This record gives sequence, C-alpha cells and structure tokens, in this order.
Amino acid sequence: MTRRSMAGVAMPRHAARLARMPRPATLARRAAPFLLCLLLAGLGGGLFFLLGTPLPWLLGALSFVAAGQLMGLRLRASRRARNAGLLVVGCALGLFFTPEAARHLAERAWLVVGAALLTLAIGVALSPLLARLGRMDRASALFGSIPGGVAEMSVLGEAYGARPTTVAIVQLLRVVGVVVLVPSSFALLGISGHISSSFVARPLWLPGLALLLALGAAMTWLLIRLRVRNAWLLGGLFVSLGLTAAGQALTGVPGWVSAIAQVAMGAQLGVQFERAAFLGGGRLLGAAVLHVLLLTGLCALLGWLLAALFGLDLPTLVLATAPGGVAEMSITAKTLLLDVPVVVAFHLVRIALTAMLVQPCSVLLRRWGLL
Repeated sequence: MTRRSMAGVAMPRHAARLARMPRPATLARRAAPFLLCLLLAGLGGGLFFLLGTPLPWLLGALSFVAAGQLMGLRLRASRRARNAGLLVVGCALGLFFTPEAARHLAERAWLVVGAALLTLAIGVALSPLLARLGRMDRASALFGSIPGGVAEMSVLGEAYGARPTTVAIVQLLRVVGVVVLVPSSFALLGISGHISSSFVARPLWLPGLALLLALGAAMTWLLIRLRVRNAWLLGGLFVSLGLTAAGQALTGVPGWVSAIAQVAMGAQLGVQFERAAFLGGGRLLGAAVLHVLLLTGLCALLGWLLAALFGLDLPTLVLATAPGGVAEMSITAKTLLLDVPVVVAFHLVRIALTAMLVQPCSVLLRRWGLL
C-alpha cells in the first residue's frame, strides 16, 4: 500500500475521532450546572462565615444550593469533590485521637455500644407515629425512621416493600435537619467545650499532608473493595487515627482546607433537594419534620441521661447521641471544642450496628407481621 493510500485510510478514522469529541459549546453546557452549583455553595459558605453562624461553610453551601434546586435551577454537585472532602475531613478528625484519648475510649466501649443500640431503638419506636402522620406504609416508615444512610436505607427498604423515594426524603430531612438543629441550638445556648485542640496547634507540613492523603486514599480503596459504608471518610480517619494514636502524626490540616471540604459536602447535600420530590408532598414533609424534631429531642434526652448517670460532659454526649451523620456531627464537635474522639466513636458504632442489625430485625418484624 502506498503512502498516499495509507493516508487516505487514516484520515477518515482521524476525522471520525474528532467528530466524536465533545464540542466546546457542549462542554460548556455540561459544565454550567457544576459551576453554578460551586458558585452558590461558595457564596453561601462565605456569607454564613461572615455572619458567624455555626458550621458556616457546610450549612451555607447546603442552604444556597438547596434553595437553588427548589427554585428550579439546574445544579449538579461533583461527587468526586464530595468524596475528596470526606477524605480530608477524615484525616483531620483522626488527629484528635491521641494515645490518651484512645485509652479513654477503650474504657468506655460498653457505653458506646449501649448508647448506639438505644438510639436505634428510639428510631424504631417512632416509626408507627411517622407512618400514621405521613400516611405511609409500615415498611417505608420503619426504614425512614431508623437513623442510617440515605441510600442504604432506601435500597434495603425497597427489598422489604418500602417506597425508596419516600424513605430517601425522610432520611434526607433527618440528616439535614439534625445538621441545622444541633449546631444552631448549641450556638443559641452559648454551649462550647473546653478541650484544647492539638489539631489547631500542629503546623502544616505539605509533604506530610500529601502522604497522609495518599495513605488515606489507599485505605479508602481497600474499604470500597470490602463494600464498607462511608469509605471515603473512614479511609482517612483510620489512617490518621492510627498514626496519631501511635504518636506519629504527620501534619496538621489547616482550617481553609477543611472549609473547602465542607463546601463540597454541603453542595452534595443541597442538590438532593429535588424540586419534583418535595413539591406536592405536604403531609409527608410535615410528618418528616415532626419526626426529626422528636427523634432529635429524644436522642438529646438520652445524651442528658447518660451524662448525668456517668458524670460525663453533657454537650459531648448530646452530640454523640444525635441522629445525624458522623462527618457533620464530628465537624460540629471540632468547631465547638468538644470531645471529638467520643463523638466519632459513638457515631461509627451506631453505623456499624445499623448495618449489622437492620436486615435481621427486618426479617423478624416481617415474620411477626409487623412489617
């Protein structure tokens, strides 16, 4: 084959590849929802920071993006950015697990497990009320009432006849409601801790931070392969925790890095407020909001009882038993100078027990005709 004929064959293939490549206008249309979401999230976080609100970067990003979604804007958040944010937050939280903190937690292991079981029991006990007020079937009410993950409870509930969209809405309102209610209540009451943070004093060392994030990412990959929930948060947390508990902390994580991570997390929460899912469901939304208030109040009462019985710090126990997400509640503890290892441990144990107990309990409830 001559060179001219070879070029004649190659040219159409090259042209076909170029034709398949997205045009600049197409790329711009695809990027616009992400850029608009990022802009709103950054503006919300910055405004809340200037106003001095609790958890400003997380709540500001969440509020502005959720408002944009409900107004009909086309917004999309980067899941990869959210995952990277969770990795950063996990690495930052692990820096609080000094050898002394790890020893104290080991001594209170029985209390951590007991409190987690009681928190789950409160969620189960409230499910009949949620079903009645929201006119929901018992399966949807049960899986919506248990303080677990939004996606996990929706998928698991669907296998037992629950409506996944209903479960997702109730669970999302719980996560967001607790994130807003608990820090705001603490701020209004002037509650703050007194635990000095070695995290703040530890200087940033860029090679150490890069190594810490790389090790955390490797642990995350392993946890994903093992199908562990919250792998991006736990990967960074486990690596940072292990190094810090062994007295080998590599670096500090500056506040501006944590702020960027929280903006990414808040944006991802905000985009879940799909307009179509929330409009026209007034009775369900009203029941879900009341459920969040009752669940949060009863869990706060549990924290108060445990603090009174065992002589522990009240704000820390209230935050540890709150039915919110581990990342958001742990960030709150860090911001308010509360006992971060205790809060992290309580929520991680609750997550593990939820994963282990929800499915067998669902089988028993179905067998007894209660589901």
